[in-house]
Amino acid sequence: MFKYILLAVLFCLSLESKSINLDVSSYVFHGTKNYAELYLRVDAKSVQWSIRDGKNEAAVEFLIFITNDKNDIVGYDKFILKTSNLDSIRDFLDVKRFVLNAGEYTVKVEAFDFSNPDDKIELEQKIYVSPQTSPVFTSDILLLGDVHKESTESPLVKNGLYMEPLAYNYSSKDDQSINFYIEVYDEKKDLAQDYFVKYALMEGFKSNLNTKQLLVKYKKLSKLDVEPLLLNFPTSSIMSGDYHLLINVVDKQKNVVFSKSANFVKSNPVADIAFLESYNDNLENSFAQKLMPEDMDFIIKAHFPITDQSQTATLRELLSSNKIKSQRSFIYQFWKSSNPANPEAAYNGYMEVAKAVDKKFYTNAGYGFQSDRGHIFLKYGKPTNVITVETEVDAPPYEIWYYNTMPRTRQTNVRFLFFNKSLAHNDFHLLHSTCLSERSNPAWETILYGSVPNDRIGNAVDATTVKENFNRNARRYFNEF
Repeated sequence: MFKYILLAVLFCLSLESKSINLDVSSYVFHGTKNYAELYLRVDAKSVQWSIRDGKNEAAVEFLIFITNDKNDIVGYDKFILKTSNLDSIRDFLDVKRFVLNAGEYTVKVEAFDFSNPDDKIELEQKIYVSPQTSPVFTSDILLLGDVHKESTESPLVKNGLYMEPLAYNYSSKDDQSINFYIEVYDEKKDLAQDYFVKYALMEGFKSNLNTKQLLVKYKKLSKLDVEPLLLNFPTSSIMSGDYHLLINVVDKQKNVVFSKSANFVKSNPVADIAFLESYNDNLENSFAQKLMPEDMDFIIKAHFPITDQSQTATLRELLSSNKIKSQRSFIYQFWKSSNPANPEAAYNGYMEVAKAVDKKFYTNAGYGFQSDRGHIFLKYGKPTNVITVETEVDAPPYEIWYYNTMPRTRQTNVRFLFFNKSLAHNDFHLLHSTCLSERSNPAWETILYGSVPNDRIGNAVDATTVKENFNRNARRYFNEF
């Protein structure tokens, strides 16, 4: 009995949440009416779990608003996703469907952890339902992380198939193929003539002008009003990187009558390392050949902040494999791609900064660039200005970093707020930011001033600010400086 209780305590501690990790993706389909499917996924490890009657339990409450271009609310839902499982934890998954006319819409999703109401996240995205002028057209492309036949009812079951969206459009190293679902519509009964779906796996995102076709397949369409298609491409041999699927509906004269595309990121460290092991282009005469095996742990970990998401798994594999040639090849290729004229100078310049960041932000938990502040510094560069506050009675020490410009995200006036709740040396964690792709927490002020819960403006669930006080300047510092 004691062993079970101890494991339960460790389980709860290991899952203590810093922030809800929420993925929201939308897809437009057509039938007798247009409708949008809104898929919601909450990372199970990002919420707090409790054990009741021997079962792991957690719950997340959602609030969804859909507004049109006139800011009228055309869709609304409020609900709770709750899960209870004895042996394991799984991500929260659900799908909501909203009937929408042609037009542009804004979807706002709010979610908060039932066990920790301070842990709240808000996401906003656009949905565009286009008017259909083509005789034959398609739905959006639904990228799939899991698909199998299913006879039971579920929001994720369609046409007898369980279809779980590919989380974050990220295909992991374990995925041997990319599966996707699409519907083809012939509302004007134009399929009296022959049409085909030409689908291709393309290198790079769809916005990249230099994309090239890697694989292509064709499928002849049946003469149906609605034809559901489950398609796939093998991906076990492609390297980590950015890709997109391109779907063209073509007639028998090979004229394209309709197109759709969808981006995804592929991680494939096995293919990457196989390439690196065989890579010989000037490597033996390069600066990378001088890099010592005993220094590689520091060097490779210093590259995490500036490496694309698709290659972080490759970096982890390089760390564990100890294949010095692959490690050197990665570093050489990275900087040759970044600065073809002088990769060695670019590498040396970066590593000087990395060493300084490690020294300045060093903690007992790891290198200084593995801390939140160190990671942000290497990823985005030196902030334009920094305010450090250590004397507010109502808050732990905190820092606000200001960036006038952010070339990486093409933003201006970007803010980061770090706080040191534990009061341990250099133990600052990112609480809130206005930077795209970084953590955004609308309730950051209530967390920073958590010592005065009675001064929150609003109820415990919806509050995002606290009452003004001479001892509470973070909001003013964050917004005005």
